[in-house]
Amino acid sequence: MRVLLVSANREKLPSAVVPIGILSVAAAVRDAHDVSVVDLCFEADPLEAVEKAITSFRPDVVGLGLRNLHDNTYAGSEHLLAYYEDVATRIRQTTDAPLVLGGAAITLRPTQLLERLGASHAVVGEGENSFRALVDALARGERPEPIITSEVIRASQAKYVQLARKPMVPNSLDGLPTPARDLVDARYFSLDGTDSVQTKRGCAFQCTYCDYPDLEGRKVRMRRPEAVVDEMEYLASGSRGVSHAFVVDSVFNVPRSHALAVCRTMVERRVTLPWVCYVSPASLDEELVEAMARAGCIGAEIGTDSGTPRVLERLRKPFTLDQVRRVRAAFRAHGIADCHTFVLGAEGETVAEAEGTLAFVEELDPDVAVFIAFMEDRESHGIGRAEHRQALLDLLAREAPKHPGWIVPELGIRFGTKISTFLQRARLRGPGWVHLAHARRGRGFRG
Repeated sequence: MRVLLVSANREKLPSAVVPIGILSVAAAVRDAHDVSVVDLCFEADPLEAVEKAITSFRPDVVGLGLRNLHDNTYAGSEHLLAYYEDVATRIRQTTDAPLVLGGAAITLRPTQLLERLGASHAVVGEGENSFRALVDALARGERPEPIITSEVIRASQAKYVQLARKPMVPNSLDGLPTPARDLVDARYFSLDGTDSVQTKRGCAFQCTYCDYPDLEGRKVRMRRPEAVVDEMEYLASGSRGVSHAFVVDSVFNVPRSHALAVCRTMVERRVTLPWVCYVSPASLDEELVEAMARAGCIGAEIGTDSGTPRVLERLRKPFTLDQVRRVRAAFRAHGIADCHTFVLGAEGETVAEAEGTLAFVEELDPDVAVFIAFMEDRESHGIGRAEHRQALLDLLAREAPKHPGWIVPELGIRFGTKISTFLQRARLRGPGWVHLAHARRGRGFRG
């Protein structure tokens, strides 16, 4: 079978993200099928690019990867859905090959998007084995069910999808191939030099708004530390223009023992690639922060979310404000930049409580703080935006400009194409927020 994989994501703020999901699917399929990838991120005319790829490759099946349901300004989802619909329409107009939807957006809204985009099938959850099984079945002339999901999706989501008859995903990630990075668009690395790596999948936390358990399951499945470091060594070779890595685990430091093992293996093998990651104040202590610093970690993004105990409890966050303070002190002591994200208005948070969160941020004084006026991430569950959303945005519009390290994407405060263009013209490598952190602390911009 000739398989064309289309990466639809065009989000470039704060930076363009290498589509390792679709590259992983490509790696899982191409030992038995002829695979081509078209990435629409940098195309001036994405619809024309899709049509051209189909005309030249003549696929037997088209896989369309849909990453997000909203952009990074959290301004809404309809414009993205309309764009996805346009891409799907052009695909169906250009070829009679079955159209298969995949990606995070499909896992959250499988039935709705399958119908709206007029696709033949949807793969829900991680797609390496599920998509491969679907393509194999199509090659045999079979007619698989329209919606297929991997077994790692938590059982409570079964009401939204039709479960596959047989488990398709192994417990271990080490049986899956690494992403087909030879198929990646080199323009990602010409911009900021950052590639993505996963050390694990799944999240056992129960934060009320987060969709990671819906996307990857609640069981945490880990890669062997040696396999992770093999991949980091490959990225560090410099042959592809990669200068930094982003560890895209939902939470790098849980389980703590695995994170320590990855860091120690990187130190033992003298991997010098700078990297950033997502962490939680839970299970994060001085020993692990020190190990991260020795292994080359230069920045950590933290979903602190609120500065008030009541809202933290309502959000089911597994840590306290004192733990956040200790983590902040540890990062500062070991020279790792920290970026804390706060969601205002979640779980009935009032404007007065949001003001309490802003006071906590002033006290905490992180290198960077990102604020979002709450919009529910778990779209498939149908929960709406914050009740006091406009008042919260007004509060942020007044307060954020006073603080050099505060970012409000929806209001364009220290976020937007102007800043991204400056970083690119200055040839600064790595995540942009890290450069903001260094500049704010008087350490200057780092290339």
